[in-house]
Amino acid sequence: MNAGTPREPLDPLAWAALVARWVEVARASRAIPPSDERLRRSIAPVIAVEATTAALGELASIPAADRPHARAIAELSIRRAAGELDALWRGEEWPEEVARLFADAERALRLAVYAGLEELVVVGEGALEVPDLVPSLAPGRDEIDATGTLALMPPGSLAMPGEPVAWWCGRAAPGCAEPRLARRAAALPRQVYRSLDERGRFVDDLVAPIEDAVAAGLPMLVPILADGARVGRLMHAREPWSVMQRAALDGRDAIPVRHAEPGEA
Repeated sequence: MNAGTPREPLDPLAWAALVARWVEVARASRAIPPSDERLRRSIAPVIAVEATTAALGELASIPAADRPHARAIAELSIRRAAGELDALWRGEEWPEEVARLFADAERALRLAVYAGLEELVVVGEGALEVPDLVPSLAPGRDEIDATGTLALMPPGSLAMPGEPVAWWCGRAAPGCAEPRLARRAAALPRQVYRSLDERGRFVDDLVAPIEDAVAAGLPMLVPILADGARVGRLMHAREPWSVMQRAALDGRDAIPVRHAEPGEA
């Protein structure tokens, strides 16, 4: 939301209904009787975390204006459950399964900022020169509605088939009539890492979730906005950048593209 923009409070039924449904699922998954009192008392916070994690996975079903509030409620719920478990286990390590559930919850919370994510992906054959997806962001102008989350490949970049050239959530889609760009829902934001040889020529691309640690490669998408905060800018004018890109492609139609699943990069 822009500063000063009024909004209605979070619908009390929206987030609560998501969590309540998953509480029942989580309860059913805990049918095995606990072996001791401490484990029995651990079940309630574990259920709360399982339910919150599952509900975060469906955050896109809540209106975009309410998602920041829902994320804040989810974070409080996870922190409260962790505090209860810390008190129960008194400095001892939690059971491995419980620790894994909390790791999953933390990851779901980090990714919840991308609820409702969409991307533009190159289709067809051969490299595509990326058009001006947000013309107001051209170097020297640099104006944008600071709403939601957005990443872009700079105009003039050469993108390969199957690669995202933009992703966004919580804001309008970039305007583009390019027929080789398909708009799709996305589970995770992805980065394109481009490898170059010693002469500066393109070698290949790796498309991987942005959370993954990647050892090498030039990141092609520039983060512009993160949940309404400006985090980056396009630095290259389209024409000289396009000339550099085509020189590095060295007469080829495209370069190989590898796609990594989460955790594989």
